[in-house]
Amino acid sequence: MRPALRGVLACAVVLVFALVGCAGNARPGVPQQLGTPRSGTGSPSLAPSGGAAPGAPSGADGIVAKPASSALPIELHNLRLVRQGSDELVLQFDFFNGTTEKQAPDNYGIDRVQRGLLLVDLPRRTGYSVLSVPNTGAWGKMSANVDENVEPGQSATVTAVFGAPPAETTSMLVSVDPTLPVEVPVQPAGSPALTPDPILTAPTDESRASSPLVCGATQQGGQTEFRLPSDVLFAFGSAALSPAAQTALDSLVAQVTGKAGTVIAQGNTDSIGDDPSNQRLSEQRAGAVSQLLQQRLGADFEYTPVGFGETRPIAPNTNPDGSDNPDGRAQNRRVDVVVKTAASAPSAALLQPGQQLANEGLKASVSEVRRADGYLITEYQVTNPGTEQARFDYSVEPSKDVVGDGELTVLDSSGQNYAKVCTVAAPVYFALTGTMGTDFGTGLAKIPGGATATIWGLSPDPAPTATSVNVQIGGFPQSFPVTVTAGQ
Repeated sequence: MRPALRGVLACAVVLVFALVGCAGNARPGVPQQLGTPRSGTGSPSLAPSGGAAPGAPSGADGIVAKPASSALPIELHNLRLVRQGSDELVLQFDFFNGTTEKQAPDNYGIDRVQRGLLLVDLPRRTGYSVLSVPNTGAWGKMSANVDENVEPGQSATVTAVFGAPPAETTSMLVSVDPTLPVEVPVQPAGSPALTPDPILTAPTDESRASSPLVCGATQQGGQTEFRLPSDVLFAFGSAALSPAAQTALDSLVAQVTGKAGTVIAQGNTDSIGDDPSNQRLSEQRAGAVSQLLQQRLGADFEYTPVGFGETRPIAPNTNPDGSDNPDGRAQNRRVDVVVKTAASAPSAALLQPGQQLANEGLKASVSEVRRADGYLITEYQVTNPGTEQARFDYSVEPSKDVVGDGELTVLDSSGQNYAKVCTVAAPVYFALTGTMGTDFGTGLAKIPGGATATIWGLSPDPAPTATSVNVQIGGFPQSFPVTVTAGQ
């Protein structure tokens, strides 16, 4: 596994595959993990590889994903999401090499084994990873040219195929390291025309297509609220838990601190249908979730299922002109799980008296906190003001018990409610809805002198009506009050 992204894969089975053929083309100055062969060595070829096409300068036409580090000027140009049939969604972009050395996409996890790409349907609280090609082990449905070098100032078109989101989905958050996430519209088949690629017609294994986001908003004292999307937990109009629900609730249980307490499952629906039917369905769904959680958490918790029907919307079911609002209704179809234990909150992000600063010499600042469909997207910057590279041990695997270096925690102004970065339940490959790698331009977990790295994370909103929040960054001594801006 390429060390820049080690530890980010969502489940253990992926690690078996990722230990073989994942190192990629080593960038000068960045050591490869010992014993890891170059990506593609000895692996089957899925399609003829394409050469690098002429690149475009920063600011090219189309949607552009900007570099996450000033020392690593790699951009994704002309990002587009286009439906292919009823079951697939194609992501295409131009991998632009703005550095002075040859670069290959798979240096950064943009390859067919690690698949360092994640799509998030925010209103429906669902993450999507690259689909698999059957009978190829861990090979993802991606272009075969991702392990080929791109010359400085040039670009190469990359294709990746995902499971299709619902027909109502109009845009998705696209996260591809080493760039910052961008919102990309979902376009119908044939518009725009996709760049031809043999992978588009390859067979598909959809076993890892999508999974719910699992996010906890916590109050001091041990109460955490998880918001789960009904569309992934249940089939339309049904209270029978789906296979995805099993893994989502397993992921929720893994984030519960304490061994005893109370669990309240709260079912909610949108406004489609009559009130009695919605009330009954919300109660049945709350009961199904409560029953499964009882099997997972055990008898030391007290369980209470309750249904609210359509009476507690968190987003408008209709637009101001009275037309249907599918994204708002999707947010309202949910099961909120409130878990209260006697466990203490995770170790604070701020340094304690006498504690050594892990990121000595680095300076942190928060560049933006914006709302998006019930979430907060936070971006903060870490600058190395010195002339020599400095170590930044950014934590790519948040823990429920401690706050790692660089880990985001967003609090309301009182400090009583806080939230950490969301994860995506298995079996999606990349679980973290945030920066997934630690390559900032010099080497792993190192920021060159004079450079700035931008770290981002998606979290629940701990203060939905507030105009400001406080941001804490693990390993830095201060808290940052920040004004919250409206989303796009």
